[in-house]
Amino acid sequence: MTAVAFTKYRKHVSRGFSLVELLVVISIIGLLAGLSSVGVSKAMQKGKQAKAKGDLNAIVTAVRAYRQEYGKFPSNAGPNDDEHLYASYANGQPNFTTQPYGSSSTLIAILCGEDRNGLNPKKVRFLEPGKIEGGYVWRDPWGSEYCVMFDTNEDGGVEYWGSGNWENPNIRVSVIAVSAGPNKTVDAGAQNSSRCDDIFSWK
Repeated sequence: MTAVAFTKYRKHVSRGFSLVELLVVISIIGLLAGLSSVGVSKAMQKGKQAKAKGDLNAIVTAVRAYRQEYGKFPSNAGPNDDEHLYASYANGQPNFTTQPYGSSSTLIAILCGEDRNGLNPKKVRFLEPGKIEGGYVWRDPWGSEYCVMFDTNEDGGVEYWGSGNWENPNIRVSVIAVSAGPNKTVDAGAQNSSRCDDIFSWK
């Protein structure tokens, strides 16, 4: 190779990227990063929904075990009492219940073996929720307490949404648990609409 040819070769191989090439590469990297972040966000949301669903199922299973042990639900409600008033555990969710019997932390404490309100005198442990906040506050992945209601009047279900007519249940299961979802608000009557992001134990 002659000296002139070698000089041209060195100039050729040492030539850097042009501004246009750099902008194209940066654009491609930005696009890939954007697509990746959307996928990661959706995966994280799905993971949170799955965790909430698992927690709800654990609560429902524990309540059913309690009922098998004591022959009633963990509430002092009688057959003629409004389930929204005396058989629901919720905190700050007026669309779920008109006047909760207590915070869901009270229910979790009972299911974890505490004798609250005389409702677990044998101190049987029906639930192992793992690590939760002090005072038995068990929150969903978005920071809200879970909501639970029972069919204490034995009419075949509970009235999850509607006018508060507890004698005409619209969910035909004996115990329900709900997570308020990402918006942290129980949507109640909007459960079948696209804007409802609640997580349900029964569906």
